[in-house]
Amino acid sequence: MKKIGILIFARSSSKRYPGKVTQILYRKKTLLEIIYNRISKKSKNIPIIVNTSSNKSDDKIALLCKKKNIKFYRGSLKNLIKRTVQCCKKYKLKSFVRVNADRPFFDVKVMNKMIKVYLSNDYDIITNQFPRSSPKGLACEVANTKIFYKIKNLKLLKSEYEHIFNFFYKRNKYYKIKNFTDKFYKNKKHLNMSIDTKKQFKKTKVVYDKINSSSYIDTKFVIKKYERFFKWNWVQL
Repeated sequence: MKKIGILIFARSSSKRYPGKVTQILYRKKTLLEIIYNRISKKSKNIPIIVNTSSNKSDDKIALLCKKKNIKFYRGSLKNLIKRTVQCCKKYKLKSFVRVNADRPFFDVKVMNKMIKVYLSNDYDIITNQFPRSSPKGLACEVANTKIFYKIKNLKLLKSEYEHIFNFFYKRNKYYKIKNFTDKFYKNKKHLNMSIDTKKQFKKTKVVYDKINSSSYIDTKFVIKKYERFFKWNWVQL
């Protein structure tokens, strides 16, 4: 079995809502804890590592990880490719799953299906983003670390350092990329289930409070029951 890990990319220097990942979302748990717990409940045999920066602004994330006994790695703030490669080296990962820390409804069940496809085939990348086939906030990629080792010393565009799969999507003919589509999400691409602003954070909190469950909250159930909350314009409650 290819050694695989789940990397949760987290930083505090978000332009629209700084520090959101360490804000309390539900039952005294931060957004980062919610996402970590969500994944760990459905992926118990795969290591989960918070991938953050060594910048002072992310000290709070590191302290939270230490306090909660969560594995983490700190590296370059701006060069995510370098940080990702170093993180994978430290934890001896042959492949990894990318999850962003602003996705409180991330569909772990879909992720597990994508991992299964990846492990039983010879793809470089399994993704639901090429083309995007899910709502914003449910993006997931599974990748072979060797493709990152090969480009780590190249001079890339700023956008390619920040969005680490852009390089491969632009040069897709050189890589084995499989787009994973879940039928349920086919007509749900207009929804936004990520947290970019304080307003979205507050409305996400309302959904968690309404569901009132400390167990795994099924993403599809949330959409079926509260789809109106996740329209791009975030309608008033």
